Amino acid sequence: AATVMFAGSSALSKWQVVDYPIGEVLFIRTVISLCVCTLLILPTAGLAVFRTQRPRDHLFRGIAQATSQSFIVIAFSLMPLAGAIAINFSSPLFATLASALVLKEVVGAARWSALLVGFLGVLIVAAPGADSFQTGALFALANAVIYGSVTAAVRGMTATESTETLTMYQMVLLTAYFALLLPFGFTWPTSADALAMIAAGVMNGFGQYWWTRA
Repeated sequence: AATVMFAGSSALSKWQVVDYPIGEVLFIRTVISLCVCTLLILPTAGLAVFRTQRPRDHLFRGIAQATSQSFIVIAFSLMPLAGAIAINFSSPLFATLASALVLKEVVGAARWSALLVGFLGVLIVAAPGADSFQTGALFALANAVIYGSVTAAVRGMTATESTETLTMYQMVLLTAYFALLLPFGFTWPTSADALAMIAAGVMNGFGQYWWTRA
């Protein structure tokens, strides 16, 4: 379900970065996502959701995820959406690697084989050739590496942090980070584009919440 939400949000973001600054697209999407997560979480969890003994881990996770999301939206602006998403599908390979190295999870030969075959599939879908190493593809690959690492980090943090705490810290920190990009460019959106930005934020909010729960 989270993957479906992310796909819709990514498609809308690809459409928006044609006419609007990347920082603006990221900020509006994230602030709407924060509103969605707030409505999903705070009525039952209350402000106690912000109690944590791992503020540094939340901070580093927020920085990594802000960088990851910035890279993938930059990739959207530089290459076809299908290629960028296909490259992003290599993130489970890096998540598995990080899980094995950091979390000491056992990864058998069958899973490694499946991931490597999947990575070859990513290369085929991304159409390797003269444009394989274009700038957009490099940003997409960097996002996949960071995204995979963040996935492993979140998996480790679930030992002490609830889904609600992880989600709220993530959305608050991302909103603050992307707000810092607004001085570098902001174009007031048309009514249709504003609705599209809101829709992207709503889908991203549900996607982030469900992905963290998973």
